[in-house]
Amino acid sequence: MEAPLKKAGSIWADFKKFAMQGNMIDLAVGVIIAVVGFALLIFSKAPAPGTDLADLLRKHPQDYALSFGHFLDLTPQAMGAFRVPLFGFSLAFLLGALGNWILRRRGQAGAGNVALATMMVILLACVRIAFGIFSPILSSKDLALAIREQYKPGDQIVVIGLYENASTLNFYTGIPLHSLRTPGGNMWYGTQFPGAPRVFETEASFVEMWKGPQRVFLWAEEDEPSALQGLTSYVIARRGGKIIFSNQPTA
Repeated sequence: MEAPLKKAGSIWADFKKFAMQGNMIDLAVGVIIAVVGFALLIFSKAPAPGTDLADLLRKHPQDYALSFGHFLDLTPQAMGAFRVPLFGFSLAFLLGALGNWILRRRGQAGAGNVALATMMVILLACVRIAFGIFSPILSSKDLALAIREQYKPGDQIVVIGLYENASTLNFYTGIPLHSLRTPGGNMWYGTQFPGAPRVFETEASFVEMWKGPQRVFLWAEEDEPSALQGLTSYVIARRGGKIIFSNQPTA
Protein backbone atom coordinates (compact mmCIF):
# COMPACT_ATOMS: atom_id res chain seq x y z
CA MET A 1 0.00 0.00 0.00
CA GLU A 2 2.84 2.36 0.83
CA ALA A 3 4.53 1.78 -2.55
CA PRO A 4 1.55 2.97 -4.68
CA LEU A 5 1.06 5.99 -2.42
CA LYS A 6 4.72 6.83 -2.64
CA LYS A 7 4.62 6.47 -6.43
CA ALA A 8 1.51 8.66 -6.65
CA GLY A 9 3.18 11.30 -4.50
CA SER A 10 6.24 11.21 -6.76
CA ILE A 11 4.06 11.66 -9.86
CA TRP A 12 2.22 14.57 -8.24
CA ALA A 13 5.51 16.22 -7.32
CA ASP A 14 6.78 15.81 -10.89
CA PHE A 15 3.53 17.27 -12.21
CA LYS A 16 3.81 20.34 -9.96
CA LYS A 17 7.42 20.79 -11.04
CA PHE A 18 6.42 20.56 -14.69
CA ALA A 19 3.55 23.01 -14.12
CA MET A 20 5.89 25.52 -12.49
CA GLN A 21 8.27 25.21 -15.43
CA GLY A 22 5.32 25.87 -17.74
CA ASN A 23 4.41 28.94 -15.71
CA MET A 24 7.98 30.19 -16.01
CA ILE A 25 7.75 29.80 -19.78
CA ASP A 26 4.42 31.67 -19.80
CA LEU A 27 5.99 34.45 -17.74
CA ALA A 28 9.00 34.68 -20.06
CA VAL A 29 6.80 34.81 -23.16
CA GLY A 30 4.55 37.43 -21.55
CA VAL A 31 7.51 39.62 -20.60
CA ILE A 32 9.05 39.34 -24.08
CA ILE A 33 5.78 40.26 -25.79
CA ALA A 34 5.25 43.15 -23.37
CA VAL A 35 8.79 44.47 -23.95
CA VAL A 36 8.34 44.30 -27.73
CA GLY A 37 4.95 46.01 -27.45
CA PHE A 38 6.26 48.82 -25.27
CA ALA A 39 9.27 49.24 -27.60
CA LEU A 40 6.92 49.64 -30.58
CA LEU A 41 4.92 52.10 -28.52
CA ILE A 42 8.03 54.18 -27.80
CA PHE A 43 9.21 54.22 -31.42
CA SER A 44 5.76 54.87 -32.88
CA LYS A 45 4.75 58.40 -33.78
CA ALA A 46 1.28 59.75 -33.16
CA PRO A 47 -0.28 60.80 -36.51
CA ALA A 48 -1.69 64.27 -37.01
CA PRO A 49 -5.46 64.57 -36.38
CA GLY A 50 -7.50 63.65 -39.44
CA THR A 51 -4.69 61.66 -41.07
CA ASP A 52 -5.89 58.71 -43.17
CA LEU A 53 -4.17 55.53 -42.01
CA ALA A 54 -3.69 54.49 -45.65
CA ASP A 55 -1.31 57.44 -46.13
CA LEU A 56 1.00 56.05 -43.42
CA LEU A 57 1.26 52.50 -44.74
CA ARG A 58 3.89 50.98 -47.00
CA LYS A 59 1.89 48.77 -49.34
CA HIS A 60 2.93 45.20 -50.24
CA PRO A 61 0.17 43.98 -52.59
CA GLN A 62 2.12 40.83 -53.42
CA ASP A 63 1.52 39.62 -49.85
CA TYR A 64 -2.22 40.31 -49.58
CA ALA A 65 -3.16 36.74 -50.50
CA LEU A 66 -1.57 35.69 -47.19
CA SER A 67 -3.51 35.70 -43.94
CA PHE A 68 -2.85 39.04 -42.19
CA GLY A 69 -0.74 40.08 -45.19
CA HIS A 70 -1.89 43.68 -44.81
CA PHE A 71 -0.14 43.94 -41.44
CA LEU A 72 3.18 43.87 -43.31
CA ASP A 73 2.25 47.39 -44.46
CA LEU A 74 2.63 48.87 -40.98
CA THR A 75 5.29 51.55 -40.44
CA PRO A 76 6.37 53.41 -37.27
CA GLN A 77 4.09 56.26 -38.32
CA ALA A 78 1.18 53.89 -38.88
CA MET A 79 1.79 52.18 -35.52
CA GLY A 80 1.07 55.53 -33.90
CA ALA A 81 -2.59 55.09 -34.80
CA PHE A 82 -2.68 51.97 -32.60
CA ARG A 83 -1.09 53.43 -29.47
CA VAL A 84 -4.11 52.87 -27.21
CA PRO A 85 -4.78 49.19 -28.08
CA LEU A 86 -1.03 48.49 -28.23
CA PHE A 87 -0.53 49.87 -24.71
CA GLY A 88 -3.46 47.84 -23.36
CA PHE A 89 -2.26 44.70 -25.16
CA SER A 90 1.30 44.99 -23.79
CA LEU A 91 0.25 45.85 -20.25
CA ALA A 92 -2.31 43.02 -20.15
CA PHE A 93 0.29 40.48 -21.26
CA LEU A 94 2.77 41.68 -18.62
CA LEU A 95 0.37 41.83 -15.68
CA GLY A 96 -1.52 38.67 -16.68
CA ALA A 97 1.58 36.50 -17.03
CA LEU A 98 3.19 37.97 -13.89
CA GLY A 99 0.01 37.65 -11.82
CA ASN A 100 -0.49 34.04 -12.91
CA TRP A 101 3.09 33.14 -11.96
CA ILE A 102 2.89 34.80 -8.52
CA LEU A 103 -0.49 33.28 -7.66
CA ARG A 104 0.54 29.78 -8.68
CA ARG A 105 3.73 30.00 -6.62
CA ARG A 106 1.46 30.69 -3.66
CA GLY A 107 -0.60 27.62 -4.51
CA GLN A 108 -3.58 29.64 -5.76
CA ALA A 109 -4.07 27.89 -9.08
CA GLY A 110 -7.71 29.01 -9.43
CA ALA A 111 -6.77 32.66 -8.96
CA GLY A 112 -3.98 32.18 -11.51
CA ASN A 113 -6.52 30.93 -14.02
CA VAL A 114 -8.67 33.99 -13.35
CA ALA A 115 -5.65 36.22 -14.03
CA LEU A 116 -5.05 34.47 -17.36
CA ALA A 117 -8.74 34.63 -18.31
CA THR A 118 -8.86 38.36 -17.49
CA MET A 119 -5.72 38.88 -19.55
CA MET A 120 -7.30 37.16 -22.56
CA VAL A 121 -10.49 39.24 -22.31
CA ILE A 122 -8.43 42.45 -22.32
CA LEU A 123 -6.26 41.16 -25.20
CA LEU A 124 -9.32 40.38 -27.31
CA ALA A 125 -10.80 43.80 -26.55
CA CYS A 126 -7.56 45.49 -27.66
CA VAL A 127 -7.43 43.38 -30.83
CA ARG A 128 -11.02 44.38 -31.61
CA ILE A 129 -10.18 48.07 -31.17
CA ALA A 130 -7.10 47.71 -33.40
CA PHE A 131 -9.12 45.88 -36.05
CA GLY A 132 -11.67 48.69 -36.02
CA ILE A 133 -8.88 51.21 -36.65
CA PHE A 134 -7.48 49.08 -39.48
CA SER A 135 -10.82 48.09 -41.03
CA PRO A 136 -11.01 50.98 -43.57
CA ILE A 137 -7.92 49.49 -45.23
CA LEU A 138 -9.57 46.08 -45.60
CA SER A 139 -13.14 47.18 -46.25
CA SER A 140 -15.01 49.73 -48.38
CA LYS A 141 -17.91 50.00 -45.93
CA ASP A 142 -17.58 53.76 -45.40
CA LEU A 143 -17.49 54.31 -49.16
CA ALA A 144 -20.52 52.07 -49.63
CA LEU A 145 -22.47 54.11 -47.06
CA ALA A 146 -21.52 57.31 -48.89
CA ILE A 147 -22.87 55.81 -52.13
CA ARG A 148 -26.07 54.66 -50.43
CA GLU A 149 -26.78 58.24 -49.34
CA GLN A 150 -26.85 59.41 -52.96
CA TYR A 151 -27.82 56.31 -54.92
CA LYS A 152 -30.97 56.33 -57.05
CA PRO A 153 -32.42 53.47 -59.10
CA GLY A 154 -30.60 53.23 -62.41
CA ASP A 155 -27.24 54.46 -61.06
CA GLN A 156 -24.21 52.27 -61.76
CA ILE A 157 -21.13 51.36 -59.71
CA VAL A 158 -17.92 50.56 -61.56
CA VAL A 159 -14.74 49.15 -60.03
CA ILE A 160 -11.34 49.74 -61.56
CA GLY A 161 -9.76 46.29 -61.46
CA LEU A 162 -11.05 43.04 -60.01
CA TYR A 163 -14.51 42.85 -58.48
CA GLU A 164 -13.15 41.12 -55.37
CA ASN A 165 -10.99 44.16 -54.56
CA ALA A 166 -14.17 46.14 -53.84
CA SER A 167 -16.64 43.35 -53.09
CA THR A 168 -17.70 45.02 -49.83
CA LEU A 169 -19.38 47.72 -51.93
CA ASN A 170 -21.77 45.06 -53.20
CA PHE A 171 -22.18 43.62 -49.70
CA TYR A 172 -23.07 46.91 -47.98
CA THR A 173 -25.09 48.47 -50.81
CA GLY A 174 -26.74 45.39 -52.34
CA ILE A 175 -26.05 46.94 -55.76
CA PRO A 176 -24.38 44.90 -58.56
CA LEU A 177 -20.91 46.07 -59.58
CA HIS A 178 -19.30 46.50 -62.98
CA SER A 179 -15.59 45.86 -63.46
CA LEU A 180 -13.42 48.06 -65.68
CA ARG A 181 -10.83 45.52 -66.84
CA THR A 182 -10.39 42.58 -69.15
CA PRO A 183 -12.62 39.64 -68.12
CA GLY A 184 -11.08 37.72 -65.21
CA GLY A 185 -11.23 37.11 -61.50
CA ASN A 186 -14.13 35.64 -59.51
CA MET A 187 -16.85 36.92 -61.86
CA TRP A 188 -15.40 35.56 -65.09
CA TYR A 189 -16.90 32.07 -64.92
CA GLY A 190 -20.45 33.30 -64.35
CA THR A 191 -20.25 35.61 -67.37
CA GLN A 192 -19.84 32.60 -69.67
CA PHE A 193 -23.43 31.45 -69.14
CA PRO A 194 -26.11 32.47 -71.67
CA GLY A 195 -28.11 35.47 -70.51
CA ALA A 196 -25.50 36.56 -67.95
CA PRO A 197 -25.50 40.35 -67.49
CA ARG A 198 -22.54 42.31 -68.80
CA VAL A 199 -20.28 43.18 -65.90
CA PHE A 200 -16.93 43.81 -67.60
CA GLU A 201 -16.58 47.23 -69.15
CA THR A 202 -14.10 48.30 -71.81
CA GLU A 203 -12.56 51.77 -71.94
CA ALA A 204 -14.99 52.71 -74.74
CA SER A 205 -18.10 51.39 -72.97
CA PHE A 206 -17.04 53.06 -69.72
CA VAL A 207 -16.59 56.46 -71.41
CA GLU A 208 -20.02 56.09 -72.99
CA MET A 209 -21.52 55.20 -69.60
CA TRP A 210 -19.71 58.09 -67.89
CA LYS A 211 -20.99 60.62 -70.40
CA GLY A 212 -24.53 59.24 -70.27
CA PRO A 213 -27.47 60.67 -68.31
CA GLN A 214 -27.39 58.15 -65.47
CA ARG A 215 -25.14 58.63 -62.49
CA VAL A 216 -21.99 56.49 -62.29
CA PHE A 217 -19.88 55.85 -59.18
CA LEU A 218 -16.29 54.77 -59.82
CA TRP A 219 -14.21 52.94 -57.17
CA ALA A 220 -10.47 53.56 -57.52
CA GLU A 221 -7.26 53.29 -55.50
CA GLU A 222 -5.46 56.27 -57.02
CA ASP A 223 -6.09 60.00 -57.06
CA GLU A 224 -5.89 60.35 -60.85
CA PRO A 225 -6.97 57.09 -62.48
CA SER A 226 -6.16 56.86 -66.17
CA ALA A 227 -9.76 55.85 -66.89
CA LEU A 228 -10.87 59.41 -66.04
CA GLN A 229 -8.33 61.29 -68.12
CA GLY A 230 -10.14 63.92 -70.14
CA LEU A 231 -13.43 63.29 -68.31
CA THR A 232 -15.19 65.51 -65.79
CA SER A 233 -15.30 63.84 -62.37
CA TYR A 234 -16.18 64.64 -58.78
CA VAL A 235 -14.85 63.06 -55.58
CA ILE A 236 -17.74 61.69 -53.53
CA ALA A 237 -15.84 59.97 -50.70
CA ARG A 238 -12.31 59.01 -49.72
CA ARG A 239 -11.22 56.54 -47.03
CA GLY A 240 -8.60 53.87 -46.46
CA GLY A 241 -6.62 54.65 -49.61
CA LYS A 242 -9.73 54.22 -51.78
CA ILE A 243 -11.77 56.90 -53.57
CA ILE A 244 -15.26 57.10 -55.02
CA PHE A 245 -15.56 59.33 -58.08
CA SER A 246 -18.78 60.26 -59.86
CA ASN A 247 -19.73 61.82 -63.15
CA GLN A 248 -22.14 64.08 -61.28
CA PRO A 249 -21.52 66.37 -58.28
CA THR A 250 -22.71 65.51 -54.80
CA ALA A 251 -26.47 65.78 -54.57
